[in-house]
Amino acid sequence: MIDDELLGFARDNLEKRISALNNAEFGDVVEQDFSFHKIRAGFEPGGIRNLIRPSLGDVTNCAAIYRLTVNDQATADMLQMAFEQFRPPDGLKLARNNHVADSRTVYVGSSKDVGARLHQHLHFSANGTYALKLHLWCPDADSKINVEVTPVRGEAEASLVQDVEDALWERSHPMFGKFGAK
Repeated sequence: MIDDELLGFARDNLEKRISALNNAEFGDVVEQDFSFHKIRAGFEPGGIRNLIRPSLGDVTNCAAIYRLTVNDQATADMLQMAFEQFRPPDGLKLARNNHVADSRTVYVGSSKDVGARLHQHLHFSANGTYALKLHLWCPDADSKINVEVTPVRGEAEASLVQDVEDALWERSHPMFGKFGAK
C-alpha cells in the first residue's frame, strides 16, 4: 500500500503546493476596530460588510484570511471568562473554547465572504453555524476587538488558503475556534 512510488507522489504534491504558495498573492492587511459596546448593541444586516468594504475595495467577495485580537491580556482574560460563564440555549453552536492562556488572539479564520463571516462572529448567525456570536456574550466594557483581514488576490485553491490560515493559527494560538478545515 505505502511504497516508494506513493511517497514520491506525495513529495511531488507537496512541491506543487510549495510552488503555489510561493506564487500566491495576498493584498494589504485591512484593520477595523469594533468596540465591545457596539458589538453588544448589535449591527444591522450587512452593517459589518459595509464598514469593511471601503478598506477592501474591489476584493469584498474573494477569499480572505482574518484574525480577531484584543489589545491586552486583561481584556483577553475578561473575554475568556464571559465565554465560559455564558449558557447558550439548546441548539446554539459556538466556536470551540481552546482554553489557551496568555493569548490576545481571539480567533483565526478564512472565508470567501469575509463580511458575512465577521457578522457571524461579531453579531449572530444561524443556531447551527459554529461562530463566536459575540453579541450574545460580549462583556460590558470599554474594550475593543481588532479585526485584521488579508485578501487573497486572484484565484487560489482552497487548500492553499487553508495552509496559510493554519500557519497563522499555529503562530497566533487563538482562544477560540479550531485548527484546520471544517
